[in-house]
Amino acid sequence: MVGGQKPLNTSTPCAACKLLRRRCAQECPFSPYFSPHEPQKFASVHKIFGASNVSKMLMEVPESQRSDTANSLVYEANARLRDPVYGSMGVISTLQHQIQSLQSELNVVRAELVRYRCNQDQNAVTATPSMVNLRGYPPVSSSICSQTASESVDFAAVSPSTTLTNMSDNKGTIRPWKS
Repeated sequence: MVGGQKPLNTSTPCAACKLLRRRCAQECPFSPYFSPHEPQKFASVHKIFGASNVSKMLMEVPESQRSDTANSLVYEANARLRDPVYGSMGVISTLQHQIQSLQSELNVVRAELVRYRCNQDQNAVTATPSMVNLRGYPPVSSSICSQTASESVDFAAVSPSTTLTNMSDNKGTIRPWKS
């Protein structure tokens, strides 16, 4: 060390120091998280948050979490550049809407499956007097099959491994089967 200064990093400067056009000190707060091989990461973070704020944010978290923090800042900055108004919240909102849409679609498919299974079980009962289900499916509860198509069935609580026997309560909603 010369004159009490920190030793300089003799290797390639990190992306932050390159962008800021300064020498990369060995204790540079950015070098472990912003590789010189990916300069666009720090460029987007710097554009949104500023180098000083990024440095402060990285120093506020424990060292074990700094890598995750830097990755989160990169993700948020890129999302903010794509969507300046909503940023990552726009992505989260879109994904939540997709989940709701797919859940509704899954509920419709499950209701169709129950109707199909009810029809199959009713046909099997008339065909086999012993009431043995030859297809390997558990028999469907008659209360589920007696529901009309206009009644709503809540399949949100039904997992794929749940059997359909003893799943209907008196309100017509589906509940998980209990042993």
